[in-house]
Amino acid sequence: MSGVAKLARGKHQDRTERLLPGKMLWLAIAAMSFAAVAILHAIFFSNVPESALIANTGIAKTVDVTRAIASTIPLNFDVPKNFQAKTIKDVSVPGSEKVIALTFDDGPWPETTEQILATLKQEHVKATFYMIGQPLKSFPEIGKKVLADGHVIANHTLHHWYKQMSPLVAQREIEDTAKIIKEVLNVETEYFRPPGGVLTNGLVAYAHKHNQSVNMWSVDSGDSHPKRPSTEAMIKTVVSGATPGGIVLMHDGGGSHTNTAKAVPIIIAKLRAQGYKFVTVPELLELGSATPQTPTAQGAPDVVGS
Repeated sequence: MSGVAKLARGKHQDRTERLLPGKMLWLAIAAMSFAAVAILHAIFFSNVPESALIANTGIAKTVDVTRAIASTIPLNFDVPKNFQAKTIKDVSVPGSEKVIALTFDDGPWPETTEQILATLKQEHVKATFYMIGQPLKSFPEIGKKVLADGHVIANHTLHHWYKQMSPLVAQREIEDTAKIIKEVLNVETEYFRPPGGVLTNGLVAYAHKHNQSVNMWSVDSGDSHPKRPSTEAMIKTVVSGATPGGIVLMHDGGGSHTNTAKAVPIIIAKLRAQGYKFVTVPELLELGSATPQTPTAQGAPDVVGS
């Protein structure tokens, strides 16, 4: 089993344990296992519809209770301890792990986010979405679809301001967005990206103070520049700039990003042809957390990576 596969398996187990701790976990496992066996039996060995079988055996109530409990417990995107209160633009990973993280900023957004989600689903790729509080509040169903597809949710402030901020304003930009993420998606995330990559306007200082992971990038697709690049130019920039342990910056929101949506499937295909595997930023940090070559950050703002 590869390092990425082990990581994915381990992360799945961690999340399951957080959602249903202790006895409730075993109750859920037993209920769902019994339900699955019953449904399979109905499908292959009986003419009774599985829905009727579930209703008749009372499994439905157990399943409903289990789902209700799980839905009230927030999903946490935690940061490995040695990456807390640090800023990264890439991560040192074991030499055999040719991995890279695709990230998308400024959503959720009509059309573009959904186009990108469709590609990621078709290609079986998980990404990290840095959401702005206002669009998430305006387009909650799109945000829910991002989460439902298994992608990581991260904080990208409330208003996407670059200006210098007082500690109170910086706090509100991050915490008000965290509140919206919690209310809309029932998610708590410790991953943050400052708008425009500005490290000195008060936002990063607040994020570090609260042990969040501040995520920059190693490759900028250029799709947020005033003069938007063509699809071909974006593909060339990302593919030529890709490195193991890197983080790719793209955008799904903040305006039309049709070229980005068109570029994503080709970027995935070309990087796969080079042997790359795609991971989320949390998965990238998990891979890098055990690597002795990962530099130890000092000072603030603090950038980890080559």
